[in-house]
Amino acid sequence: MASGDLTPINLKRVVLGGIVAAILVNLGEALLGFLLQDDYQAAMRARGIRLETRPALLLPVAWSFAVGILAVWLYAAIRPRYGAGRATAVRAALAVWAFTTVTFSIAMASLTIFPVRLMVAAAAWSLAEVMVAVLVGAWLYREG
Repeated sequence: MASGDLTPINLKRVVLGGIVAAILVNLGEALLGFLLQDDYQAAMRARGIRLETRPALLLPVAWSFAVGILAVWLYAAIRPRYGAGRATAVRAALAVWAFTTVTFSIAMASLTIFPVRLMVAAAAWSLAEVMVAVLVGAWLYREG
């Protein structure tokens, strides 16, 4: 596709790629939660935070579907300028990661809800997770 081509974004493929990306992120988050469970629980207990309610557990899952769809939409939106492929998917993934994970991690660390080292570990994990998810979601995306 030529640079500057304004072919309409294929929303069905955006949603498909976004759902798959979100599933991958949720699997990664489940593994991260398992690996850092004791650290997260200790930090929350120290601040009197309880997350055993269903909405508290389901909201991040639902949010990841919105972010997954947004990430693949962003890939589709910048694709005419940068071309189809991995490099464009990486650009989209970095933008999504910066605007979601990095801002969240800075907020949680600055509010002392979670220790900085825990937020840095989670952000690094998330970078890999978002890269893989957006690469797969972008691979599923097709114009038309």
